[in-house]
Amino acid sequence: MRTEPKQLRLAFGTDPLTQMSITWQTSEPVENPVVEYGETPSLGKRVPAERVSYPYETGIIYRALMGDLQSGQRYFYRVGCEGGGFSRAYSFRTPQSGLHDFIFTAFADHGTTRFSVQNSRNVAALNPTFHFIAGDLSYADGRQPVWDKYLEQLEVLAARIPVMVSFGNHENERIGEQRIGYIAAETRFAMPNKGQYYDFRISNACFVAFNSNERENEAQYEWLQRTLQRARSDRAIRWLIVFAHHPLYGSTRRRGNNEAMIRRFQPLFDRYRVDLVIHGHDHVYERMYPMRGGKAVVKSGNRYRQGAGVVYVTCGGGGVSLYDLMPEPTPWTARREKTYCYLKVRVGARDALRVEAYRVDNSLIEAFEVA
Repeated sequence: MRTEPKQLRLAFGTDPLTQMSITWQTSEPVENPVVEYGETPSLGKRVPAERVSYPYETGIIYRALMGDLQSGQRYFYRVGCEGGGFSRAYSFRTPQSGLHDFIFTAFADHGTTRFSVQNSRNVAALNPTFHFIAGDLSYADGRQPVWDKYLEQLEVLAARIPVMVSFGNHENERIGEQRIGYIAAETRFAMPNKGQYYDFRISNACFVAFNSNERENEAQYEWLQRTLQRARSDRAIRWLIVFAHHPLYGSTRRRGNNEAMIRRFQPLFDRYRVDLVIHGHDHVYERMYPMRGGKAVVKSGNRYRQGAGVVYVTCGGGGVSLYDLMPEPTPWTARREKTYCYLKVRVGARDALRVEAYRVDNSLIEAFEVA
């Protein structure tokens, strides 16, 4: 049926505790599209959807915001319309309020391979509070139907778990000789500030995402500095976690360290004592020891003192392909492996930040803690 809702995907609204957006697509326009939702399978509430569009769209995209939610509550929902039919019913849970432990998952460089599909299933099975994709999502590269394949594949995760994203170089698209930029990703994903740069808070953690393709953008840089400064001056915030596509440090044969990223962002991350930075771009798993001033603070162990240094993690094994590593790691590399991977991060309200890295077959690569 050409009015069947497909590609369902959740994302936090401005307030993650009380707002959740839902985006979907149909092949043909429908009348009076809505999301129906409630605290029981009988639903009971209804919000109209709006059409969002861009010139190169491959279908009709709808978006609705559920804005009156209670924190820590399970909700059931479906999308569609009376005349064109509804989706199956799904459920999600809003984050709790106040201090609490929670987990989130992350990877980057996702794509549409069988490894991409498996990684989506892997993190969905963990039932995280949210999942983050740190850039290079579909690899459409201008071929807009690839977005459809990608988002249909992502639904197994995104219909139940809010998926937040930052943009990578493959989101800056071109069709033929025409650069269309980020318009497809901005329209298809309901991020704050169209996904260019934004932050959100859960428990005593502040999450900050920015577009590292636009590293010279002064407005973004000034926003990033203000956001990190504000978070570090807020006594209610303990953990400061940053997402961006391009890594500062790495040891793949293709790239090595990114000197431009280091010059631009390393002083900021040091100054505001960022705890964890999660990247992609290099299609491997590589994790650095805590760093400050361009050097490792320690070079052993897997439990580190909070505030001593910034821990950089590249998890670019989301599924699309893998890169070869240089024969020797960087002087700061704690662990590296050419493998498909994902991260499970436990954010401790009163105890440690624990990061576990897994291969696509769910075997453990490593675990480390910041406390």
